[in-house]
Amino acid sequence: MSVDLLPDSATHFERELAGLSGELDAIDPVVIETLWDAWRCPAALLPWLAWALSVDVWEDGWAETVKRQAIADSPDYHRIKGTVQAVTTALALAERPFELTEWFDQVPRGRRGTSRVFVETTLDDVGRILRAVRPLVMSAKPKSRPIVFGAGEMARGVPVIGAGLRVAELVTVDPYALEGETFEFMPVLAAGLFVEELIIVEALP
Repeated sequence: MSVDLLPDSATHFERELAGLSGELDAIDPVVIETLWDAWRCPAALLPWLAWALSVDVWEDGWAETVKRQAIADSPDYHRIKGTVQAVTTALALAERPFELTEWFDQVPRGRRGTSRVFVETTLDDVGRILRAVRPLVMSAKPKSRPIVFGAGEMARGVPVIGAGLRVAELVTVDPYALEGETFEFMPVLAAGLFVEELIIVEALP
């Protein structure tokens, strides 16, 4: 039976409250010291700690280490929120390779103030990755800055693409008459104009 300081005239409701508050005695004070520590807080209480520290994006499906890292980073994250560093920090939570390209680094140069985010993943996982990454970036970026999202398999290297016209001219000459000229046109990826002339002369029998 729990000990309380209620007088003999206490109501039934007051006595019920006293009994419930007696359960507080069973709480280990050591646990209370860990509640505000992202790395020592009991796993079941992490969502509440995340709410208390204003973690902008939270996924119950994250690994426990990712949840704890998001909570631990939240105070410093809010100091830099709205910067490129904040966006890259948020993208790191996706645990996938990514590229962030601002408008002045795009080829050709993009519209002023815009950015592109590309996350590397397998083609069959593009939808899930974009759904996970988009809220992270939208909460971290400056509200006035548009951003374009992309995901897929990232190709390494520098692609070179050009356009041109390849012209092949075939001229046949025999001893008695000029049969004429024929032209064949085939578009290819190249740079500039390439002209090839092939002349076939047949000898007399």
